[in-house]
Amino acid sequence: MSGKITIEELFAMKQRGEKITLLSLADYYSAKLVDEQGISCILIGDSLGRYLQGGDDNLAVTTWDMYYYTRIVRKAVTNAFLIADLPFSSYEAKDGKETVEQARSLMDAGAEAVKLEGADAYFGVVEELVKAGIPVVGHIGLRDTYLRKLGGFPATERDHHKDWDWILSNARSLHKLGVKALLLECVPAVLGEKIAKELPIPVIGRGAGSKVDGQALIFQEMMGYHEGFKPKFVKRYARLSQVMSGAVRAYVEETQSQRFPSDEHEI
Repeated sequence: MSGKITIEELFAMKQRGEKITLLSLADYYSAKLVDEQGISCILIGDSLGRYLQGGDDNLAVTTWDMYYYTRIVRKAVTNAFLIADLPFSSYEAKDGKETVEQARSLMDAGAEAVKLEGADAYFGVVEELVKAGIPVVGHIGLRDTYLRKLGGFPATERDHHKDWDWILSNARSLHKLGVKALLLECVPAVLGEKIAKELPIPVIGRGAGSKVDGQALIFQEMMGYHEGFKPKFVKRYARLSQVMSGAVRAYVEETQSQRFPSDEHEI
């Protein structure tokens, strides 16, 4: 894939059966690297709350944080379609007009679409965004952003994620409301395939099987920045935590033993 990816090109990729790739990241050099390798979409995701800010979850991430990191990533990206997360704090009051203003700030920072996590409880917000002419990517399935706020999955939430009709109904409704694409997270592969076949918009999966229109991963998870918990649907393509730890250990040992700097490093 070469050349600038637009929302129209994502639709064309779906029609051609060409898989869409999406990586979530929020720093300049990572964005530049993946853009040069032909990634279709880059998401400045609120997962930066964990991976860049060291938080226990994503709930403390603000629209200002997203604005700041979107501007950084925009500088690095030439080809990929750029999506910015609307953090939970920007629409938890379900005030669509306030969310529109915050979404516009992310578009001003360089995003080409915003992603909103959640389903029927936030249809009013989605409607306001679409009316304002802001391209929206929907996101349903496992809403890990809300885990801490909800104190875990209550029975109703757990039942929702087991209820295929609920997920399918919300996917259809988001399409009718006018979202440009849909991220499906942690749903059965058979259901992911059904939704991708039924909806004309690109359906990108994160733990939604191989038959959806594309795949999404978090950059730090796929690169193995840490050795902690790894969801079943994440594949580690590298173990950078081991490489980087070894490099730091070697630096400490060589400095203490005076092997670094050597003659070749002196001016």
